Amino acid sequence: MPGKFIVFEGIDGSGKSTTIAAIAERLAAAGVKTIQLREPTEKTDASREIRRILRTATKIDAKVSGDLLDLFLIDRLWDIKHQIEPALSSGNVVLLDRYFISTCAYQSADTGETLNILQKYLDDTRILRPDALVFLNLPTKIAVRRLADRSARDVFETETRLEAIATRYAAAVRRLQESAHEIKVHEISHELTNSDFDTLADMIKGIIK
Repeated sequence: MPGKFIVFEGIDGSGKSTTIAAIAERLAAAGVKTIQLREPTEKTDASREIRRILRTATKIDAKVSGDLLDLFLIDRLWDIKHQIEPALSSGNVVLLDRYFISTCAYQSADTGETLNILQKYLDDTRILRPDALVFLNLPTKIAVRRLADRSARDVFETETRLEAIATRYAAAVRRLQESAHEIKVHEISHELTNSDFDTLADMIKGIIK
């Protein structure tokens, strides 16, 4: 039986990695096979160039954003073909840390551009649509407080930029709900607790059945 594809989205510091690990643990305890992936993959030349740009850029202008859009698409198509689809074919639940919604939010200058990028992804038949999207819409101030503990931060990780990105994220998720009804969207706007992890794990088990 084919597996299920679950995507986790949210600004830096929203808790995606912690949430994925907690859910994977709960699903494993229930006998559900999972594979945890993230984008950029760090397995392609495109993904390594993305990391280099984010590590060294002091500002994100139109050219850099355009370059990142192209690189993310290259890396994403590789991820779908070589990691996501094979895992799903083997019956795994794929838990993916970021997908095309993050690209729409981060590589755009305003919500209009965000929605244009989203539409291009929705129209692209090469892009596999997830079964569910978990949107961690954590207040920016909490996310920034968490990021303060990181030794290395990229050009996006300031409160002002993250506030703008959070606004674009919300717009993209709303449009996705309007345009892709087959994708189950679960939004959480507070710091997650064990109860939330239980709820999310149960939601995924419900999708599997």
